[in-house]
Amino acid sequence: MVITLVPKNIAKDGSVFQYFAPAPECNVCNLKNVCHNLTPGSYYKVVKFREKEHKCFIHEYDKVYTVEVVEVSRSIMIPLKIAKEGAKVTYKRPECDDYECKLAGICILSYMKDRSKIKVNEVLENKCPRGLGLVETKIE
Repeated sequence: MVITLVPKNIAKDGSVFQYFAPAPECNVCNLKNVCHNLTPGSYYKVVKFREKEHKCFIHEYDKVYTVEVVEVSRSIMIPLKIAKEGAKVTYKRPECDDYECKLAGICILSYMKDRSKIKVNEVLENKCPRGLGLVETKIE
């Protein structure tokens, strides 16, 4: 569990968010080490909201709130032939343009960059409905 600071729209138990990186304006803030103690690209779930608020000059309402978070695993579609639990693989974005697909959010619209190194934690049941040989996996 990690204590960090988040804006009001995220500061509630159960909220899930992706951490990106500090804004350039954060370099002068004395709270930057608490706000930016997360791993870029990773997803987190708020497990405890604390009522302590702090001034912030980049977030809406000029405030951030103290929360406790845990990292949550992410799902992504990868080729079935490399989807083995424990495997460390190089991700390649699928060549597909079906933005209406029910799995588009973890497939062609995922946050993952081409050639990213990933570790497969679990292979799930969902397969590509277009027959592209992809399967949903939980990754680190």
